[in-house]
Amino acid sequence: MKKSFGLLLLLIANLSNAHYIEHEDRDKRYPIPSSFVWGTTHQVGLFTHMQDVKPTCVIAKSSKPKPLPIAARDLSAVKYEAIFDYTLKEHIQKNSVMGLTFVRDGKIIYETFNFERRADDLFTSFSAGKSIISILIGIALDEGLIKSLDDPVEKYTNRINDSSYSKIKISSLLRMSSGIPYTEPDTARGDATDFELSLEDNSRSDITESLKKWQRKSSGEGKKFNYASIETAVLAEMLRGATGKSICQYTQEKLWEPLGAEFDARWETDSKGNELGYIGFNATQTDYAKIGVMLANMGEIYGNRVLSSEYIDQATNVERQPEGFKFNQAEFQSGYGYQFWLRQQPGRYFMNGSYGQYVGVDRDSKSVLVIHTADPIRVNKIRSLRTLRLFQSLIKSTNP
Repeated sequence: MKKSFGLLLLLIANLSNAHYIEHEDRDKRYPIPSSFVWGTTHQVGLFTHMQDVKPTCVIAKSSKPKPLPIAARDLSAVKYEAIFDYTLKEHIQKNSVMGLTFVRDGKIIYETFNFERRADDLFTSFSAGKSIISILIGIALDEGLIKSLDDPVEKYTNRINDSSYSKIKISSLLRMSSGIPYTEPDTARGDATDFELSLEDNSRSDITESLKKWQRKSSGEGKKFNYASIETAVLAEMLRGATGKSICQYTQEKLWEPLGAEFDARWETDSKGNELGYIGFNATQTDYAKIGVMLANMGEIYGNRVLSSEYIDQATNVERQPEGFKFNQAEFQSGYGYQFWLRQQPGRYFMNGSYGQYVGVDRDSKSVLVIHTADPIRVNKIRSLRTLRLFQSLIKSTNP
């Protein structure tokens, strides 16, 4: 008996060591640069190891982790049309896809990983994390910690009162319509460059100090969409003040726990532990998928009410957006809600991040598409069009 137990322990130790060596060898093939380096090989390494490069806080997995059920089908031959015809398999090959998961009715229908990525890897969000800040604001509103989305930011935090953004309504920031001049073109140059450079020094970065430096007059608040990542950073600061908790703690309690998250996640922070909010969320593909399932079910998952259906509808229904934010008004072929990119069909929308990070949701079919890529192009509208067409085709091909 003792001999058998000893052999079992030896086997477990060998397996653990083999897993470590395998990861070590993989990281040699896909090195982890200390800062952004162009090229798929380095981007794959960086985009799945942000926690090794940037300061982060941990969002603990659920105390009752629950996997999504699996109803696997081979969808690799599903075709879509977007300038050229591509199959799902070709889309994965041509777009440097690291991981892709398609879920319907709460079940994983198709899942694949490439570039030696695995189900336990944490994929970074880039700007797709902005939508998670919106979800958390909706939860705080449901709880009464935020009284009204028409309240100005300064009602909930006094740490950035020197900033012009402190006077702006929460709803205006959610729609990126502060009216404060700010330039963030697809290249991320302009004002966005200055803002991000102020946070590059991991040892001395301070998001509140960076926000206080922005003192510009607002004109036409709430009237016009102008993409500005800094506005999500302001929302994150407001959320800390409203809840009295770090965003990591609030995410763990109000989102990761009821979602039955199977793995720890992480938020990127400044040197003082303040989550950046506008960027830097990192999680596994399946846990991203659970966020999408909850949204597709209008706020529920596993019988748990996470977020009110009213907030989700206001945040994501293109028909409920005011003039200037509807489809083809916010941007060409897109509307904008509360930190979500809206499609023409009500209830179909995306969380979008640079270099090809997507969580697509369709509430009518209860479908979710999660894609993380290492595309060298930061903002690629053709890639986004292909992703939308792929999502549409996957929904159609799995219709009853």
